[in-house]
Amino acid sequence: MRKLYSYKLESHSGVSLIQHLKFVGNRCYKLINNKNINFTYDKKTIKYIAKVMGYCHDLGKGTKYFQEYLKNSEEYLNNNSSDLKSHAHLSAIFAYFNLKDYDKNLAIIIYMAVVSHHGRLKNFKDYMYIEKLERKKLLKQYDVLDEEIKIICNELNLHCLSKEEFKDTIDEIEEEIDEYNDNLDENNDFEIYILVRYLFSILIYADKEHAIFRKENNIEYDLPVTLIDDYKLKKFGPPKEDNFREIVYKDVINNISKSDDRIMSITLPTGSGKTYACMSAALKLKDKINNDMKIIYCLPFTSVIDQNYKDYKSAIREIKQVDEVKSADILKHHYLSANNYKDEKLYYEGEEGRFLTHNWNSQIVVTTFIQLFNSLFSNRNSDLIKFNTLSNAVILLDEVQSIPYKYWKIINMLCKEIVNILNVYFIFITATQPLIFNKDEVKELASKSDYYFKQCKRTKMIHIQEKIDKDEFFQFVDNIINEKIDKNILITVNTVKLSQELFEYINDNKDDEDLRELIYLSTSIIPKTRLERIEKIKDKNTKSIVISTQMVEAGVDIDMDVVIRDIAPLDSINQSAGRSNREDRGEYLGEVYIVKIKNNNKLMSKYVYKDDILLQATENVLKGKEIIYEEDYKDISELYFKELNKNKSDTRSNELQNNIYELEFEEVSKLFKLIEDQNKVQLFIEVDENASQVWNKYLDYLKIEDNFEKKDKLESIKGDFYKYVISIFKNKCKENMENDMGFVSKYQLENAYDENFGYKTKEEASLIF
Repeated sequence: MRKLYSYKLESHSGVSLIQHLKFVGNRCYKLINNKNINFTYDKKTIKYIAKVMGYCHDLGKGTKYFQEYLKNSEEYLNNNSSDLKSHAHLSAIFAYFNLKDYDKNLAIIIYMAVVSHHGRLKNFKDYMYIEKLERKKLLKQYDVLDEEIKIICNELNLHCLSKEEFKDTIDEIEEEIDEYNDNLDENNDFEIYILVRYLFSILIYADKEHAIFRKENNIEYDLPVTLIDDYKLKKFGPPKEDNFREIVYKDVINNISKSDDRIMSITLPTGSGKTYACMSAALKLKDKINNDMKIIYCLPFTSVIDQNYKDYKSAIREIKQVDEVKSADILKHHYLSANNYKDEKLYYEGEEGRFLTHNWNSQIVVTTFIQLFNSLFSNRNSDLIKFNTLSNAVILLDEVQSIPYKYWKIINMLCKEIVNILNVYFIFITATQPLIFNKDEVKELASKSDYYFKQCKRTKMIHIQEKIDKDEFFQFVDNIINEKIDKNILITVNTVKLSQELFEYINDNKDDEDLRELIYLSTSIIPKTRLERIEKIKDKNTKSIVISTQMVEAGVDIDMDVVIRDIAPLDSINQSAGRSNREDRGEYLGEVYIVKIKNNNKLMSKYVYKDDILLQATENVLKGKEIIYEEDYKDISELYFKELNKNKSDTRSNELQNNIYELEFEEVSKLFKLIEDQNKVQLFIEVDENASQVWNKYLDYLKIEDNFEKKDKLESIKGDFYKYVISIFKNKCKENMENDMGFVSKYQLENAYDENFGYKTKEEASLIF
């Protein structure tokens, strides 16, 4: 009888290397086996190479350098200035060798994935050359591989390279990658790009899952297909057949049941029940196709996510009849959300909670556009780890008009490839559908969309044709306030300075008998105060006059009677109009005035909206129109997007397209930014005692040296911490910046922070106070 071998090499403290490699290889295989992928390579091939990738990915941990480091990391790091403990490159060479005779091109892709699995995906050409010093290090590492590696390779049915094979393979990799790079000049689709990201994501997911949990974390897909139907019945009672929302809802559900399309849209007016309709459609679609499908619901703004997440969570709680909804049923993920994960019996936080939350380990995920698109375009490990979870998913993109037009073409191309390769279904949801897709490329689920818009008669836009200067604008606002003494009024302008001056003007001139509360909103005010003011505006017992910058468009759910909006891109104007008569108190009771404020004959909007195409398209569709009724908003929006489509530049999309073809992952990541870099800094404002306590916790966080402990500390405070943080343009900030976070202490408040207007920039401090 053969004596059992006692493995001594470890991958992590207390975990044998053979155990880790087996888990990761087998897990990579299973993750792919459970998905309906459709690459040019057959699924059997993809599963096999993924398993070999997992088996090989940490073989380099078998060096004496890594094992010494594992036993006493602090002492090792203090006594060694080299990076001889690194293992990814050594492992990648083993992976390449074991796959090159199976398929050389796939062997190169696996080599890239394994080399990079502790970092980012680089541009393909950066993998081409192995420097002399790196070669020397690799050979030195090979020489100190433990003999147990041969036994492990034998156990995993891998070939263990001799030293000559190892040296020859280094040369071969350089030659093959060079040749592959030349061939990329002829590449004209996204499949290789998707395949590299998919395999890389599978590897880092399985690797981290075992390192953190030592077990698989699988989801049971058990949400009922009738979840939303049942919840609506319980919450609102039996629907009336002539109810507008119910008619819309049935139309969408009827069409999803008949659709075989993978790219769909729901184009409906604000307030017609899109939130329930799209989720119910997704549940019915996945039930029709495959119960084991994740629903990923994306919104552009974190401010909207919380409310929709609460609605869906309430539905699950009510229909499942549970006190606590599991994170495996629904979770929320954005940069401010807590990374805590609740199971039936367990509560995960820290590293475990982060892994499960960031990797969307749930049946329904409510997240942001940024999180989704980062997984598609970023090269960062932390963004790519969840890319594999997009496979077998229904992805809902709400308020899709907020996607910048310069990305329309690339999103169109990538979505059309991903839907088939990764078995994905997209539903684009909006009241103003941008021309990301041609009509023959997308299936509209609201089949009577035009009719539904014609039924909406809540608001009308009153377009003031002539440009007016600041003084004329102030007088115009004053007249509206005095004429409409019993109305809630929202005035939105494009610059902080003008909003502050307007507030002071109204405050000085408002009639003493006018009991409406004057409220100011802008991003210069800390989020805590902003939320308090928004709640006051929403209070039906309070009448208010609200002065705001365009921040009020970002999903702020308030219902006003009159809106006055300085000219802006039409989709922004539509967002402002959506704040008027939201509850449909009567025909055209919501009045939306569009004005054009000038400064020395230049529109003030041009100081904020630098892209002249957006404003010009708006001017073109509004020209000559004095009153536009809500029933015509859809027609105007379609004209606006046609104008944009006609005059827009595809330069950015074309650059991204070429970089994707050439596997320039780093360049793609740099080029795709939903929010462009604005050279802003963050400031913490110590406005109250609670802020002082939170700031002290932040200072404790900065002192922590251990990275994992540091992350855990930040997770525990960030919910409270960011209630006191604002973003300011760097050139307008007076404070000294340390650790990427400025600090305004309670002793500086008088000179730095105003009770009404928030932070005083350099100019504002002298201009207004």
